[in-house]
Amino acid sequence: MAGSPFDRAWSSIPVTVVTHGPLPSRPDGTALLHLDPALHEHAPGSECVACAAAGDVRAMLFDLLTQSRQDKQRLDGVVIDASHLADPSTVIAKLDRATPAIGLRDHTVLRSFHLSEVI
Repeated sequence: MAGSPFDRAWSSIPVTVVTHGPLPSRPDGTALLHLDPALHEHAPGSECVACAAAGDVRAMLFDLLTQSRQDKQRLDGVVIDASHLADPSTVIAKLDRATPAIGLRDHTVLRSFHLSEVI
């Protein structure tokens, strides 16, 4: 039986990306990440270092995972509010395993989280 591209192992944490509309209700143990639009315009296909760092969803998820482990708090899911971004497809691509992982941080995020829904 062929699954959807969102099917992942039960052990990973589901991530919902909201591209428009209201945010879904969040049960206990679900974190919320807000992504802000770039500070200024960029030419298509290019982004300055400051804006790239501010919107690095893999870094944000890694920090969230690290903090939850340090605080020994449950992390059952993540909702990413990407509704203010001009092009949320870049965020979605970062959660796709087809996008290459660079370094231990990216590998940890791709093993620990999976894209479960895009709204």
